[in-house]
Amino acid sequence: MNPKQIGVLIVVIGIIAAVQFGMSFQGKARDIDIQAEAAIAEEKSLHTQLDAERGTLADLQRQSKELLSFVAKWQPYYAVIEEKQAAETGISMKVREAGMLNLSQRYQQVPHKINNKENVSLPVLVRATLVFDDNYSTLLNWFGNMEKIKPTMRIGKISLSKGSRGEDLRMELVLEVPLRKAKPKT
Repeated sequence: MNPKQIGVLIVVIGIIAAVQFGMSFQGKARDIDIQAEAAIAEEKSLHTQLDAERGTLADLQRQSKELLSFVAKWQPYYAVIEEKQAAETGISMKVREAGMLNLSQRYQQVPHKINNKENVSLPVLVRATLVFDDNYSTLLNWFGNMEKIKPTMRIGKISLSKGSRGEDLRMELVLEVPLRKAKPKT
């Protein structure tokens, strides 16, 4: 083979290689175009889904507006107590202020369950077991005052019986004060 034929052969091989590279690049470009079109279609689908979810969110916000305002009103009452000591002190101070005859008081911290399920936002209750022997009106006024001061407190048990003196009542009372989950200290 002479040098001209070798040169032509090299040029032909070069042209074939260039055509092959060009075709492979064109195939890759076509695949990329197909993927881009699929991504655009998926984006449109996701935008449609996002718009539907935004509409659902707006409906839920409208429906729960009253509930959220109710929760906002009660938030300060739940935010007050995070520790067992604060609940105990609050109840003890109110008993002292009323000057009632308190025969016994016991406080314990128990898990807060509703329908046998853990309560996540208010996980713990302080259960105060109190026994009073005092005048009917004093007990009733103290009870009403406690309800006004601590509206989140609930009565676990109450029993009334005749007191030690003529017009006195003996009241055995179990009060439950929910404790808010303590915020982590930073």
